[in-house]
Amino acid sequence: MTVQQSLRQQGFREVVDTSAAADRVAPLSRPPALELFKVGHEGINRREFLTYAWAGALALLTLESGLATYQFIYPRSPVNQFGGRFYLGAAADLPDVGGEPKINPEGRFFLVNTAKGPHALYNLCTHSWNNVRIKLWWDADRNNFQCPACGSQFCPDGHYILGPAPRSLDQFVIEFVKGRTVLAETVPSDKLIVAPVVLSPDAETVVDTGKLLVGAPRALTFRHDGISCLNM
Repeated sequence: MTVQQSLRQQGFREVVDTSAAADRVAPLSRPPALELFKVGHEGINRREFLTYAWAGALALLTLESGLATYQFIYPRSPVNQFGGRFYLGAAADLPDVGGEPKINPEGRFFLVNTAKGPHALYNLCTHSWNNVRIKLWWDADRNNFQCPACGSQFCPDGHYILGPAPRSLDQFVIEFVKGRTVLAETVPSDKLIVAPVVLSPDAETVVDTGKLLVGAPRALTFRHDGISCLNM
């Protein structure tokens, strides 16, 4: 064997030995983030990752837009502001039956307690002057509500007595609530808005000024003398 052949043989062996040594060296580990970009069945590539990221961002944007739209269409009713719910305390604190009504300026209603139950009467006469409605006042001597502009009169329960008003007084819904349960509430009717029954003196009285009940036409509730109002 010549020297050149011997050298070539030795060099070949060195290459083989170097390759074998390289196989024995542990491969460098990839950062966790790069594992997402493995090719084939072991992971997803960069294009797929960006596609999923854009899809997730679009879904989040759609959800936020839907939530904003829902809040715009169905806004929360303000508490103790006109158009919302007024919390008036325990039912035991209602005005005395047959007593003088209690005005609530913020809620724009009179709270009156009759023998048949309480009413929250909208503090506006049902007769209008050029689309302007006038506030009522309470006449203690006659035991009724009167309009200082048109002279219409109404019983304590809101029923029409006389005057140019086209209907009885409008009312707001009263609820008696205990916990999350509504024990009783105002019920509309053709002739008479039925007051809720106080089932528990501990129940909370809530007037919902977002729920307006329109008074019945005066032809259905007409009282020519108003004597019946004195017993309410």
